[in-house]
Amino acid sequence: MDIRRLRLWLDRTATLMDNDLVRILVEDEGGMGIEFASHNATGGWENCAYLPPFRPSMTNSVLNDPNAPFWKHDQVLYHLAGSYFSFPDFAPAPTYDHEDGSRLEGAEASVWAIRRYGSDNVSGGVWLVSRQIHPDWQVRKLDLLLPGQYVHYTATKVTNTSTEEKLVGNAVWSVNIGSPFLETGCVLNSCAKTWTTAPDTMDQTVRHLLAMGVQFDDLGHAPSVNGKAVDYTVVPPPNGHCDFISGRVPRTSKLGWSSVINPRQQMMLFNFFPGPAALKSGDLPVNFINFHFNYGGRGMTPDAFYHGGVSQAFSLDCGAGTNLLDLGLDASKAKGTLMGADTTVTLEPGESKTLFYASAFLPYEAPRIGLNFYSVDRVGGGLLVKRTKSSAFIACDPEFEALRGLIDRLGQERDARDGSKLF
Repeated sequence: MDIRRLRLWLDRTATLMDNDLVRILVEDEGGMGIEFASHNATGGWENCAYLPPFRPSMTNSVLNDPNAPFWKHDQVLYHLAGSYFSFPDFAPAPTYDHEDGSRLEGAEASVWAIRRYGSDNVSGGVWLVSRQIHPDWQVRKLDLLLPGQYVHYTATKVTNTSTEEKLVGNAVWSVNIGSPFLETGCVLNSCAKTWTTAPDTMDQTVRHLLAMGVQFDDLGHAPSVNGKAVDYTVVPPPNGHCDFISGRVPRTSKLGWSSVINPRQQMMLFNFFPGPAALKSGDLPVNFINFHFNYGGRGMTPDAFYHGGVSQAFSLDCGAGTNLLDLGLDASKAKGTLMGADTTVTLEPGESKTLFYASAFLPYEAPRIGLNFYSVDRVGGGLLVKRTKSSAFIACDPEFEALRGLIDRLGQERDARDGSKLF
């Protein structure tokens, strides 16, 4: 087990966590998980996190970048990569609140201040606590690796610091994956049974394959714009399209989950979180599985070298959260619900709630799992994914007991800088 602070390139800083099975590298800028790596069949480390081709690496701030005029209105885009937490406004476009057009900074657009990191004598894991403070809210994040597990656990605690106003927002974990793990022939799965595509945004710079504003029940027969059904459980070659869909997490589910399998490499990414039926007091709900298929449909900068050029992006966001597709907070408030589930989370004045989320990245032995699995069962010490007589075991903590226990212990400690609770 190892945890240490690193300086990347010239001026970016990050925390590396390693338990010999997986490594997670969390950058201070935006709290981006820019490396989530595991050993593949050849024995080499393989990173599944998506790193956009346009992502700057030599500066730590948009203000220090030679192309600052291009980036300054969207600092999320400037350091976008891998996995990250979005709050309070989940949308791909900037949200403006100043006359000069600068972006209203959310959790994914701001630097996370590292409060403390170390090892846990009870669980044997290594952990990291980071924090952001905003005018009306603050957020703390706890990252954890446990010994003997290919899993990165997170707990993100949002506090409404207002004494008078409710805090309403979107709370979303994005898990953007790319090459070399993501490739043609990967297969997708999730707990969601009912899906919705985004409505027509009239953005002519994005080419959509799926029909707009349509609800459907089978990702293997998703409705396309030409009236034909497409199987989007299988990752295609770059097809020049970009689509965002959300699937409702079943209301009776105790475990929410999504997965991406690379059958050629026999590697699996498995994301999981407490389902609606397993939420405890103080938990933030996760109501939707989100898939953002970025298969080359954005022919504008910075995805392309020039406006109307060939997109350099090939990625998949397989995250989850409480949101209205990718339409933003204003639309989420106006709509209220999607497929019978809330599109926003609400915190009363002074209230705190915590979102629990985990991702496992691991190899598997049974080749038939590469054809996708039919069920996910709780077993002693983890989860078992099964396809008829074939199965793959994921050693993990589906109830997040170790993480919750660590939160209780850290909650008894004080931050040396300001005397507040560490978590």
